[in-house]
Amino acid sequence: MSHKRKFNYNLISCGLIYAGSILFLVGCFDIDPGVTRIFPLCVCILSLVLATIYLILILLGKVPDDNISLSGSKRALEMGVLVALYVAAIYLSGYYIATLLYMPVAMIFLGQRNWKLILSVVLCYALIIYLFFGKLLEMQMPEGILF
Repeated sequence: MSHKRKFNYNLISCGLIYAGSILFLVGCFDIDPGVTRIFPLCVCILSLVLATIYLILILLGKVPDDNISLSGSKRALEMGVLVALYVAAIYLSGYYIATLLYMPVAMIFLGQRNWKLILSVVLCYALIIYLFFGKLLEMQMPEGILF
């Protein structure tokens, strides 16, 4: 009697992790050699190692293939569109303006209704990023093509 093994859909997520890690790894070589390249390289290599461990566990049958539920797919897709718009806004208006617009919209989308909290989080986040990266580390944040 032939026992047909069911396809484990976790293999798809493992493949996506491999693809993303390899794409980022290739992109790391566009970064100037030296200290700035070390962290992204370490993250990519760690992702590849963890994806390999994950693949081995899947192949050994240690990762169960639970029923796939697409119940949150619409909301995830909407959030993905929101993030894509944020990336486009960074390209057009720069990091700080795009972030000041994106964060409250994302917080509201995710269910936050307290305007005092929204404004304090957004303003504190922007100020901390500006002071830490802009002033302390003297890093230039992405500037938009419009400003």
